[in-house]
Amino acid sequence: MALRILLADDHALVRQGIRLILEEYPELIVIGEAESGARAVAMARAEKPDLIMMDLHMPGDMDGIKAAKIIVDEHPKIRILMLTMFDDEPHIEKMLQAGVSGVLFKHDPSTEIIKAIRATGSDLPYLSERIAPETRQRILKRLEHPEKLVTPLLTPRETEVLGLIAYGYTNKEIAQRLHISVKTVEAHRAHIVERIGAESKADLIQYALNHRLIAYYGD
Repeated sequence: MALRILLADDHALVRQGIRLILEEYPELIVIGEAESGARAVAMARAEKPDLIMMDLHMPGDMDGIKAAKIIVDEHPKIRILMLTMFDDEPHIEKMLQAGVSGVLFKHDPSTEIIKAIRATGSDLPYLSERIAPETRQRILKRLEHPEKLVTPLLTPRETEVLGLIAYGYTNKEIAQRLHISVKTVEAHRAHIVERIGAESKADLIQYALNHRLIAYYGD
């Protein structure tokens, strides 16, 4: 039986790349593409796909997690594979709390994408093979007791900003890299400091190290 798939990512090149991979498998049919969380929700309602491959970080007021929650609540039979570059435990757990059927990283090989798609019907969520076995076991164990799941402190954008701060970028340099204003960077920085209770830049760096955020921006 064919599996009807919706691709949701704000980058056209990413959608095209995934589409090319899936087109090699006749049983996997891409029925449409969405460039935002809101569009993904609308298309889920209209097309009712079997599976949605959803980017975590999308523009606008509805990121992948918000969109996933709405879709899962409205259409429990629709499976969602979340695509992300964030591999820290808080973000992975937040995605699982949203009810997704699996988590993949954008740098995972095409073979794992197909493996994940075929595994989304199982009882346990599919987690990228790049996640260390001990981390995987810890997350899945906590998933059995939702009250013990870690609540993420930072949004995806705040995580990006923190990673760059930890690498020593100035507010101006961060603004240029992320294509946002310096004022927005300052607002994110203030929010980060407040949410994690940092009292110095050293605290920010330590938090980034503890949550493996710095590796995202290494040269």
